Amino acid sequence: MIENENLFNILNKLDDAVIITDRDKKIIFQNDYSIEIFENDFTSQIITNLIRDPKILESLEQTIDKNIESTTDFIINKNISDQSGELNFDVSIYPSKSKEEDNLIYIILKNVSIQRNIEKVKTSFVANVSHELKTPLSTIIGFIETIRTTAKDDKKSKDEFMEIINDEANRMDRLIDDLLIVSKIESNEHIHPTSKINLNKCVERVQKNLAKKLTSKNMTIEINTNSNDHHILGNEDELIQLFSNLLENSFKYGHENSEINVSIQKTKNNEDHNTSLFRKNIIEVEIKDQSDGIPEKYIHRLTERFFRVDKSRSKAIEGTGLGLTIVKHILNKHRGNIEISSTLNKGSVFTIQLPEAPIS
Repeated sequence: MIENENLFNILNKLDDAVIITDRDKKIIFQNDYSIEIFENDFTSQIITNLIRDPKILESLEQTIDKNIESTTDFIINKNISDQSGELNFDVSIYPSKSKEEDNLIYIILKNVSIQRNIEKVKTSFVANVSHELKTPLSTIIGFIETIRTTAKDDKKSKDEFMEIINDEANRMDRLIDDLLIVSKIESNEHIHPTSKINLNKCVERVQKNLAKKLTSKNMTIEINTNSNDHHILGNEDELIQLFSNLLENSFKYGHENSEINVSIQKTKNNEDHNTSLFRKNIIEVEIKDQSDGIPEKYIHRLTERFFRVDKSRSKAIEGTGLGLTIVKHILNKHRGNIEISSTLNKGSVFTIQLPEAPIS
């Protein structure tokens, strides 16, 4: 038996779940994390009272019989330590190498949930990108084939098809540009910017950049602020990208002859937000449009990659489904936050909160 309290103390500090049994499968020790994930201490009981997973029990049997290490995996589906969903573990089972502890079997469960989730996200991302690129590419290939065959002598049809090909090629180009932006921002998301930037000037610059587009729908952007200077620590190009995405969304989905209202003001920080890590005051930018609005059930998904409330409409107005994803990553880098609210047939409100820069 193990009587080493120091060893137990060390095992209790591990991030992995550790269970020690004898060769009769009686549990001799469970560390704290093991007790947490299984929600009970089964010390002195048979292992089958704690674990009923056939893969683990089969691996344990193999280790005991052949005196070799065995591995498997294990999934728990329930709420644990305020985390909901699926917990994934890599399981290693091996016999003690010590003659003094020859009777002992060690079961180690390593939590690999984060790694598994990253793998799923990557797989999903590749699948989504492939789908998004395949659709316009298939259209281009189809119309090129038509131009070369049945429509080769039909100038009117050829001109019409060439226009469609051009639109689809531009759509692919926009998608690739947005993917490159997402990749670039994600790779540097952990590096917080240190340059002092005036948010008012960023928003005003985007307003000027969109002036020509706005006239096509007889729309205007009105900026209201309680100060000419609202400074944060930021990356100017990324902040302009952020407000361009938000205001272009308001333009694309806004009604003709409508107004986009932007208010910029300093306010007290809400301690629930990431901005509380930085400073007591925040700069809040509220963008309010007059549009068809967004159903409430979709609001929490708006910053997901490629998510569109109305796919056919988004494609018709040149949406890639990455605009708000880019906004989210830029905000993460700037320790900011976004809140979205919407009323059907009235409009949507996008509220950006960013930490105020230090006075010095």
